[in-house]
Amino acid sequence: MKDHGLPPAHAEAPNLAPMVDVVMVILIFFMLGTTFAVFEGVLPTQLPSQIGPGGAASVTILPTVRIALLEGDGGQCRIVVIGGPAAMPGFEALAAFLRERIAAGADPEGRVLIEAEPSVAYQQVVSAMDACVRAGFGHIQFSVSGAAMAAIE
Repeated sequence: MKDHGLPPAHAEAPNLAPMVDVVMVILIFFMLGTTFAVFEGVLPTQLPSQIGPGGAASVTILPTVRIALLEGDGGQCRIVVIGGPAAMPGFEALAAFLRERIAAGADPEGRVLIEAEPSVAYQQVVSAMDACVRAGFGHIQFSVSGAAMAAIE
């Protein structure tokens, strides 16, 4: 029989196309079946268990310290502690005041409520939280309602 220049029916190297197809199907299967966890970063938060579908009765926990961040002049914010001095000059003064509260007997495991107006920059809220953490408070809550602001005015 004559050879017409066609390659032999059985090559020496195996055909890898079906294996690549199977590997791609397995890869897609595992990628779709996997959940990718995204961590919250440097601000760990925990939502209360009594809120949401099937939550228990609403419980109000009175905070140890209530801090109001109000819009001020020139992009600065006014820091007011409910039941404290009229206004704090800065976040270092807030941290010093909170340390004095702990030295006077305030529970560092108690709750601190930071209530900010919507127009206050987020960095100011984070700076207030950092002042609370530096002073030794660990349970910090955030609010944007006007209850603390109404108590000041």
